[in-house]
Amino acid sequence: MDAATCQMCGRLFMKQGRSPYCPSCNEVDYKNFLKVRDFIREPANKQTTIGALVEATGVSELDITRYIHEGRLIIKDNPALAISCVRCGQPTNEGKICSNCQRDMQKELSSLQESLTKQSSIRTYRLD
Repeated sequence: MDAATCQMCGRLFMKQGRSPYCPSCNEVDYKNFLKVRDFIREPANKQTTIGALVEATGVSELDITRYIHEGRLIIKDNPALAISCVRCGQPTNEGKICSNCQRDMQKELSSLQESLTKQSSIRTYRLD
């Protein structure tokens, strides 16, 4: 366990997991997440925007966006909650990166892996 400073309240605490928050702030964060999740699950709230969600739940826009980026908050059924892709800036409701960028990045990775395997299969001989 490492000592860390809580990003929410600034207190020193013993870090036990990946959370940047102390246990009490982590509990508050989890309760806020549940408020947001339960609100967007209601059929009447399927077209709510982030601004309306902030107003209805009292949870900050930054926290809501963080929940989406972390993959904790699934917004595929809520098209009005789309956020910007961190790579191209297009609206996405799938996390940090839109499906087009994910596809492009997968192609780039595959081509890099292919070129590395081609390079490693070439044998080099030295004459001493």
